[in-house]
Amino acid sequence: MFEILVNMEEMRDDNPVMQAGLALAGHLDAYATGLHIVEVFPSTMAMPEVMTVLETEEHEARQYDAWWMNRCREHGVQGNWEVIRGVYVPVLARRSCMADITVSRLPNREAGYPTGMDYVTRVLLTAASPMLLVPPKWDGTFRQARILVAWNSTQESMRALRAALPLLRKAEMVCLVDGASDVLPGITPPPLPVRDWLTRQGVILHEMRQFPATTSAGEALLDQAHAMHADLLVMGAWGHSRVSELMLGGTTRHVLQHAPLPVLTAH
Repeated sequence: MFEILVNMEEMRDDNPVMQAGLALAGHLDAYATGLHIVEVFPSTMAMPEVMTVLETEEHEARQYDAWWMNRCREHGVQGNWEVIRGVYVPVLARRSCMADITVSRLPNREAGYPTGMDYVTRVLLTAASPMLLVPPKWDGTFRQARILVAWNSTQESMRALRAALPLLRKAEMVCLVDGASDVLPGITPPPLPVRDWLTRQGVILHEMRQFPATTSAGEALLDQAHAMHADLLVMGAWGHSRVSELMLGGTTRHVLQHAPLPVLTAH
């Protein structure tokens, strides 16, 4: 059975992560696990008052089990509610290994972490599972009619494409922007035959075009998503070295900072 893990930082009915995650589970007839992490900071664990606070927070979080199950029933999906106490990044990374897709929020620019160092992106870097990242101000609906695929013939983009297949097959319009290039013929691997592969997978490709030559690839990609009124952007993450992406920016970094639509991505 297809498994969706929904990372629930806030237990409220208008949480766009919850709404998108359960809508995705409904589209895919998937099992939806809601996960709340009670965050632990190891340096404070010796303080008795901290342990009391953590125990209280964990007890209160477990009381949302019935609330989550009601939300699942409203969306016509099976699911369960989990609460795990621990260090945030390794807990989410390890638990997401059991999911086909993990739904979480896009990095919060207002939290003070540079993109790449925030919790969610650090989990993405572990390659635990593909992630559907939802903007914090998203309206909560999850549509799949118009999908833009950013392709560069890397393993990361292939993993994201595989994760998106069930959605791509049902989409009304799929456009692919190809940024792959055969830089050193005979030395570097040639671009993957993605058009033929998509056809075999039952995906109707409406348009495939080359990525425009620009120094602002991330901005250009979001412009194309806006122009086609895309409901979803599919892309591989961190296609260059992690250090260069974290320190120097790049397409992934710009998209994670500025995307106004959900992004399905994988490392």
